[in-house]
Amino acid sequence: MLTSYQLSRLRYDLRTLAHIEYEEVENELLDHYATLTEQKMAEGHDVEHASSYAWAELGAGPGLNAIQRDFEKNIKKQVSARHLEILKSYFRWPTIVTTVLIGVLIYIVTPFISARTTLIGTYFVVLIPLGILGFSYLKSRELSSSSRKITWAHLNARAVFIVNIFQMLLGLPFQGDSSARVHFFQTNLTVVGMLECVIVVYLLSFIQLYRENFRYKTA
Repeated sequence: MLTSYQLSRLRYDLRTLAHIEYEEVENELLDHYATLTEQKMAEGHDVEHASSYAWAELGAGPGLNAIQRDFEKNIKKQVSARHLEILKSYFRWPTIVTTVLIGVLIYIVTPFISARTTLIGTYFVVLIPLGILGFSYLKSRELSSSSRKITWAHLNARAVFIVNIFQMLLGLPFQGDSSARVHFFQTNLTVVGMLECVIVVYLLSFIQLYRENFRYKTA
């Protein structure tokens, strides 16, 4: 049996020579690495030579890193499939009806709200998705060696794209007289409000994904 120190040396090899980042992959590979090393030691090799032979049989650095890349691809595929399932469960008729009602309400009340209040409300609306993104990012930093980091990186690209479109819509320029201004604000804020509902639901689906564990056996 390998000692704790010897196991730590094997783990160090995985981290520095094969650049294994994820705890799940590291633990799986360490188990195989240690087993092969013990088998070589049973054949009469000392621990240094035994670990070298075991390292070569596992594929050395490039081979082990390829296993990690396969792990990442597998997790991303699981995340995409699961995220689609979650979104389908969220975007049912109650969500759609609520979104439309919010849009109608915004369209009705906008002419009775001052421009200053509208502007403040618009900036507040922008902060909601950004706040959710910020919270998710902080949570992902706490899980830097976990497969959840893959979940964050994969979903963050989608979220940032959608939020950027949302912000571009908020920055649309206005040209026209006062009556056209009212219609512009009515239409623009209605679309923004409905899109905000969709974005918030979309981003909240991330929270459910973060609570789930995606696993993949490397061997």
